[in-house]
Amino acid sequence: MKCPHCGHWNRASFPRCFQCGTPLENAEEIKQQVPAPSAKPGKTYIRYSEDGRATSSMDDRDALAQDMQSLQERKQKGQQEMQRLRENSARQGIAPTGRNVQTMTGRVNLVPIQKNAVIREEEEIEGDLRPDAIAVSSKRQQSHEEPELLDLTHTHSYTPATPRHAHRNRRRFGFRRIARLLAWMLIAAVAICGIFFIFQREKEVPLQEQAIITNTILNDMPAHMIKIPAEEGAVIYIKELRKSYTVTGGYAVIEVEDYKWYEALETAVEEADEADKEEAQKKLDELLKAEHITATITPYIKTNANEQKQMDPITYDVEIPLSPLLLVTPDTGFAEVSTAMYQIQFEVAANSEVTINNEDYSDLVNTQDGLISYNASVAATGNNEFVITTRAQHCRPSSVSVTLYRAPQAIPLDLAADIATRWSPGYVDDKSQPPDKNGKYPQKEDPMVVRCTTLTGAHIEITSPYANLDLSRINIDGSFSFEAVFTKIGTNTITIIASDPDQPQTPPSVVNHDVYYVPVAAIYTRKAWDIYAMYTDYLNFTQTRVANTQIYVCKGTITEILSTKPQLAIMALDKDPTKTVLLENLSNDDYEVGKRIRVYGDAYGVYNGMPRLVGRYTYLPND
Repeated sequence: MKCPHCGHWNRASFPRCFQCGTPLENAEEIKQQVPAPSAKPGKTYIRYSEDGRATSSMDDRDALAQDMQSLQERKQKGQQEMQRLRENSARQGIAPTGRNVQTMTGRVNLVPIQKNAVIREEEEIEGDLRPDAIAVSSKRQQSHEEPELLDLTHTHSYTPATPRHAHRNRRRFGFRRIARLLAWMLIAAVAICGIFFIFQREKEVPLQEQAIITNTILNDMPAHMIKIPAEEGAVIYIKELRKSYTVTGGYAVIEVEDYKWYEALETAVEEADEADKEEAQKKLDELLKAEHITATITPYIKTNANEQKQMDPITYDVEIPLSPLLLVTPDTGFAEVSTAMYQIQFEVAANSEVTINNEDYSDLVNTQDGLISYNASVAATGNNEFVITTRAQHCRPSSVSVTLYRAPQAIPLDLAADIATRWSPGYVDDKSQPPDKNGKYPQKEDPMVVRCTTLTGAHIEITSPYANLDLSRINIDGSFSFEAVFTKIGTNTITIIASDPDQPQTPPSVVNHDVYYVPVAAIYTRKAWDIYAMYTDYLNFTQTRVANTQIYVCKGTITEILSTKPQLAIMALDKDPTKTVLLENLSNDDYEVGKRIRVYGDAYGVYNGMPRLVGRYTYLPND
């Protein structure tokens, strides 16, 4: 029933509006029109069992008859109520009428219901619901009672239950289910295609890209390691090497020296006769001119199924190494000399072929384990060039050029070929002084005697410190000698000038010769100052200490090595580790980080705010 105040639809039995509480006009009238249900007592029947027991029960047919009568009464009341509601709604002009309104006042059947059957009952409907509309919502409940007859005759409208199989069929063939099925099928197809293409790609990757090639050393010679992937346990035969390799861990590991790829040409030169040797040598020289060659191996695989087939060839780049050649004296390719004879020293590999200015000196290679000393004649004409070429076994030829410069001379002036370039004197008797009471002369340093030759009757002048000049034979054969005096530790330059008194217009000849002077340890160490005590003095008067080549003793621990050639190391002093000294090691011992030592050295300069010394003698600490 529609509320006259707010227009909300209510049940006909409601006395007031469910929405606003306004009294409804026909509520009492409807109650009076609804007759009370008739309750007629049913008949009772007495039944006897086989053992004589009597029981009373209702007849099922009587119960069915009462249900049918109740059904007819409710049907009539429903039709009357629906008619009244239509008339009432028609007067108000709101309730739906016509063909779209469906009612369930027709004939219905009694349907037997078994256990676990689904029963659809009308839900209690509240709120704004039109009385003649069809209720479609329902709830399901499980029946756990004995089979009974379900009375489907209701005055209220309902929607017939849909069979469970109908819902199942709709879900099985619904759009969403088909879409999900198609999506899964698409994903599976993409995955299968991806796996197939990946497998095909792996199959199509050439063996050249699958193989792992790395540089290595084999028998002290450059080599390559080739790892070929194959089936575990398979045997791979390399045609060029004539060797077989078993696959272990998924790879066949092959190691081959680089020279194997051109060794045949070297052997051909050695085994060729005189007629063919020149041609074989020419081919070998052309090969060795190249820095790189391409090596190719052809593998054949034999699987566990005893099948053998050729695999793709594998190529890699091989570098032909240069023959070892190290200059010792001079250590660079240029030197300025003052003697007519200069000794060039260099090192090569054993059994190497050596030529100097196209002259063969290979017989000198193995006399000193590859160290060669060559006496070069140096003319006083400026640059004198010497080209040294060597070729070791399985290597490319290497060469170095050494230029010895000797100033041009108008008057010949030569130093003796055996003149020293480094002088560490010993002790000799000083016979210029009288002996003591025991007849012993005082000791002095062994002097370095310099012998020279020049033009007969030439005038000799020595501008560097010297002693005991002997010119007794200058007018006979032009020879003379003197004793060099060294004023500082390190490099001292001896300067000699020869001129012709008969031809004053002829420019004089000047010879400069450098000698590295270091006193013996007994003399050197007793002149040392303690660097810890004189640390501040050294930093304040560095130039003076360097000019006088002042000697210091340092005692501490090596904390850092800055370089190896020459070896530069930082020492932290024992008495104060915050005070550090940089040492240039020119002694016969090597410095090691963390080692505590005692070093004697002379002043050289300042490095990063710390004294820099040249270490001459190294000892263990004396405490």
